[in-house]
Amino acid sequence: MFKNLSIFSKIMIIVCILLIPLLLLFAYSNYVSTNVVKSEIEKSNVNRLSFFLNQMDTNADQLSKAAFTLGREPEAVKFQSIQLFHDLFDSIQIRQTLLEKIKLQSTSYSWMNKLSIYSPALNQLVSTDALENYDLNYFQKYTSPDWVYRPQVKPSDHPSYFYRYSTEPSLLFGALNDVNVIIEVGFAARNIELMLDQFKTGSIGEPFFFNKEYNPIMNSTANRQTVQALSMLLQGEPLLHSGSKAVEINEVKYMLSYAKSGTLDWYLVDVVPLENVLAPITTSRNLFYTTISMLLLTSIMASYLLFKNVQVPITRLIASVNNLKRGNFSTRLTQKASREFTILFNHFNSMAEQIQDLVEKVLREKIRARDATLKQLQSQINPHFLYNCLAFIQSMAQLENKQAIIAMTQHLSKYYRYATRIEQQEVTMENELNLIVSYLEIHKMQTLRLDYGIDVPDELKASLIPRLLVQPIVENAIVHGVECKSGIGTIMVSGYVTEAEHFLVIEDNGIGTSAEDIAKLNEKFAQELDAELGHGMWNVHQRLRHQFGGNSGLHVSASLLGGWKVTLRMDKSIV
Repeated sequence: MFKNLSIFSKIMIIVCILLIPLLLLFAYSNYVSTNVVKSEIEKSNVNRLSFFLNQMDTNADQLSKAAFTLGREPEAVKFQSIQLFHDLFDSIQIRQTLLEKIKLQSTSYSWMNKLSIYSPALNQLVSTDALENYDLNYFQKYTSPDWVYRPQVKPSDHPSYFYRYSTEPSLLFGALNDVNVIIEVGFAARNIELMLDQFKTGSIGEPFFFNKEYNPIMNSTANRQTVQALSMLLQGEPLLHSGSKAVEINEVKYMLSYAKSGTLDWYLVDVVPLENVLAPITTSRNLFYTTISMLLLTSIMASYLLFKNVQVPITRLIASVNNLKRGNFSTRLTQKASREFTILFNHFNSMAEQIQDLVEKVLREKIRARDATLKQLQSQINPHFLYNCLAFIQSMAQLENKQAIIAMTQHLSKYYRYATRIEQQEVTMENELNLIVSYLEIHKMQTLRLDYGIDVPDELKASLIPRLLVQPIVENAIVHGVECKSGIGTIMVSGYVTEAEHFLVIEDNGIGTSAEDIAKLNEKFAQELDAELGHGMWNVHQRLRHQFGGNSGLHVSASLLGGWKVTLRMDKSIV
């Protein structure tokens, strides 16, 4: 199959075969590089998140320790026993000293925080937030040994805070009515927002703090729509202590990395657009594909030039040779070609011209020979037919049958006047049928047992045919058909017309012949013109073929009348 392809097709296949390994190798290399970069970036992001969480957890743990140490401060101990002091001034001084102590401790932390000490027995609160007014019900509702998050629900509410609680003594944490003091430590969620801003600085990521029970805590410049969409996606995902995964939001692919805070039980999440992460690899890939495309385009252009300057001229030359093979000797190559093919085209045109001259000379000689043969056939006179006619006239003269003599001489003169005129080679079908009528009338007068009928449409009567084309067929029907059978002989001449062809049909009720003999006769009609020239029906077939071409010719079959059915087929385009 490859051998039958053109040069252009073969070159394109070879170019593709050369490029495919390069593309596969690059695709594999790009795949490995992308995975390595993704893996390294995932590890780097997880490490950054873990480092960031360690800082956050450290600050939270320091505040947690403050809750335990604050209850053992001397001022806190005095605050626990303030009911022993009867002097109001001393009580106020103890509270004031404790407040200054916890304020001083609060300012020692970098985070915005809030420290509060509550005595259930005295129902008194000392807090760095002067607006706070807690009671025992508050602590019973919110006290927890772990960090808890209370978000800001309304604009009038307190800002979002993380809180943790401890008691003194700590063994009575579950029974708040019996403890001496309850210590509350809190830091604002704003601290985490500021740290997220620092984490985002110089990065292309979008970090946020995530917990399935609350809205995410975002950095101040966060794309809130993207973060909310990622939070909704993480709601249904099982999360490990840390990890990474590829996600897609709004037809944008992200690399999502997360790590869990061991102190706050929240996840620090960072998402980076993969397009930005893989930008160098993408640039390299695009550069490679551009280079490959340029090489492919260059190969196509080179192949096209080869196709145009070599393949096309060869194809045209092959087509012209095939035209010569089919007999179209007027074929010439006139279009411009390259210098090498111009020489070849000129030699081809010269050769085709010489062949055409030789063929035309031979054809003219064949035509002259054929015309001479046809004229010889037309000038042939059947002596036996003439002798019979003269004998009939003699008999009628002896019988003094003047009318029969007149009729015979009229038909005989029409017949020979028509048959011997060779200067006009083509006549109308109507003239040929008039000859057939004279011929049949002569035989009818001689045998007295012949009947005939002629039914031909006007369009067929007006068509031109070679002279003496039908008479041999009718003569064959009489001599080899009805005369070999006793009783009345019948000859029917009919015709019909289709869109492409004319048909004339001669049938008789003679003795006929077998189907095998008819098939052999039809095979003999197919002999070439340069075969030994035959007579009668073979001559009619050859004349039809050379006069009308195409599928024209003679065909014999069995007639419904009992004898032969001979059909003359003539191409209408020539008629």
